[in-house]
Amino acid sequence: MARDPILVVIFLRGGADGLALVSPASDPDFIAARPENLRVLRDGDGAGRAIRQSVADVDFRFHPAAAALADLYDAGDLSLIHAAGLPEATRSHFDAEARIERGLFGGSLPPGDPSGWIGRWLQAAAPGGPMPALAVGAMRPASLLGAGAAVAESLGDLMLGQGNWLAPALRARLMSGFGDHGPLSRPVADLIGLSDMIGSRLWSEKAGEMRPYVPAVAYPEDNPVSAPLMTVAQTIKEDLGLRVATVDVPGWDTHVAQAGQFGQLTGWLSDGVMAFWRDLGPLQQDVSVVVMSEFGRRLRSNTGGGTDHGRGNVMLVLGPQARGGRMVGRWPGLAHDALEEGADLAVVTDYRAVLAELLGGHMGLADPGAVFPGFAPQPLGLWG
Repeated sequence: MARDPILVVIFLRGGADGLALVSPASDPDFIAARPENLRVLRDGDGAGRAIRQSVADVDFRFHPAAAALADLYDAGDLSLIHAAGLPEATRSHFDAEARIERGLFGGSLPPGDPSGWIGRWLQAAAPGGPMPALAVGAMRPASLLGAGAAVAESLGDLMLGQGNWLAPALRARLMSGFGDHGPLSRPVADLIGLSDMIGSRLWSEKAGEMRPYVPAVAYPEDNPVSAPLMTVAQTIKEDLGLRVATVDVPGWDTHVAQAGQFGQLTGWLSDGVMAFWRDLGPLQQDVSVVVMSEFGRRLRSNTGGGTDHGRGNVMLVLGPQARGGRMVGRWPGLAHDALEEGADLAVVTDYRAVLAELLGGHMGLADPGAVFPGFAPQPLGLWG
């Protein structure tokens, strides 16, 4: 039986270099702007995988560490949207993350509105179930502001019962301190109900501990992306009513010695996403994944062997519902006149257009204005 559709948002914190992840390897301006170790090569043992696309007369290639992502693209499950990003320029991590996760700009920003784009979707869709939203990590991202969401690094962290030495006292205090009235009574009751449900499914009385999650495939070890994606996969399989999950992947601020860092980060991302996708098995039909970052990096490398904060970036959309195996949108090129402020890949696709198509095509949102007020995107063709 098909479940309600689920969206997984993977956010690459720090401003990932989209020109290195999905690289215009043959572009002469790109070749002139960077040394070999900060480009994706077309020949030799370290060459990147070629990308079939009809967007531009450019030989785009995946970074060599992104072989698993290339496999998903070639299988028709992954779509690419390059030169995407914020409609307003900023090179501040804090400011860019806040804007991209809020999804409100200029006159569309109501005074005092604290909501994020996922929070507004949750308000509009009003999904049922004990856990419609999960932020895997220690903090709730701004995209989830305005709606309730569980925040945990594992499902066990959401249990108020066995397995937590503070649990008996905490549980008793919660149950007695809020009662059946007041603004916190409902969220506390929901928290206790979720804890009870997770405990009934995952706690082993005989062993006195949580039953370990046994994935359908082996996730790569020593990969920081594996554990949070395993938590998302487990939550989906346990059918806890999940509709949206967020996963943060930090470390992409590569100002210095980028080559080694970026290869490792890309390998972690690529291999972790592939393991997650294979782990879902037939549940892939219910899931879409979007990978995004707050901005890209500059075209030209700096003197520290890295790249500085830029503008346009690449977004990745994974899911069998989309028409995958394609690059969509428009490529502006890297000639000087095409660059933003003469330095950066221009933003020609508002990132909200990608999210709006995900919410409409996959999540069933009829009116994207409910999530992005005042925004009327042109269809990209990810669906249909």
